[in-house]
Amino acid sequence: MGGAPVRFIQISDTHLFTDDNRELLGVNTRQSFQAVIDLLHQKEKKMDFILLTGDLTQDYSPGAYISVADMLQSFNVPVYCVPGNHDDPKVMAQVYPRACVSMHKHIVLKNWHIILLNSHKHRSVEGYLDESQLTYLQYCLQAYPEHQALIVMHHHPINVGSAWLDKIGVMNASEFWQVLSQYPKVNSILFGHVHQIFEQIMNGVKCFSGPATCIQFMPRQDTFGIEYLPPGYRWIELHEDGSLDTGIERTDEYVGEFRKDAKGY
Repeated sequence: MGGAPVRFIQISDTHLFTDDNRELLGVNTRQSFQAVIDLLHQKEKKMDFILLTGDLTQDYSPGAYISVADMLQSFNVPVYCVPGNHDDPKVMAQVYPRACVSMHKHIVLKNWHIILLNSHKHRSVEGYLDESQLTYLQYCLQAYPEHQALIVMHHHPINVGSAWLDKIGVMNASEFWQVLSQYPKVNSILFGHVHQIFEQIMNGVKCFSGPATCIQFMPRQDTFGIEYLPPGYRWIELHEDGSLDTGIERTDEYVGEFRKDAKGY
């Protein structure tokens, strides 16, 4: 009989500012993040760690990264993060490790391993996995060929069905998928960036995104739009037999003012 699954939480796209009063399209991102933290304390009696899938900040500031760490410290579990397009990897590396947050890139469990990649492209909204990231990915997959692999990054390496978003995913996704094609134990991919729930299987690999802790993007749209949905998180359980369970939790109410006609940010 297998042991208890490993349970972790995906938190994505917090978009914090140094100034706690700043808003993003009518949403105070600190208040909306705090609402998700409160929900986690209410719902999650046991978690093994937390993954932050990018866009921790909106203003690239050390103060915002410090706030993220301080706000998550109450859980007393490891927190791992990858940079998004609204992050500055150099600033992140200066601030972290701090409290519970680190930039550790490879989590090895009993029958699973989790590989965290940097899809940040300097001064760009779209993502890119440079040669060092693809080499590291291959190195990790070769090192644990019998482990189920879960790969984490900010940008989406698969089209999500929104024309404007699919122009700003991982620009060299074909190279990424070429690496994965050599390793049958790649189980799942987890990403942020798209501010919506997405689940699809591609080439036998399960692909997931989670909700943002601030605004949510309207799915399956040609142009930018936000949806009247509250913030939330994704939970994931990894079982020893290689199976995976996952689900979404949201706060009861929208946090902030909903700006239906927002054209972008």
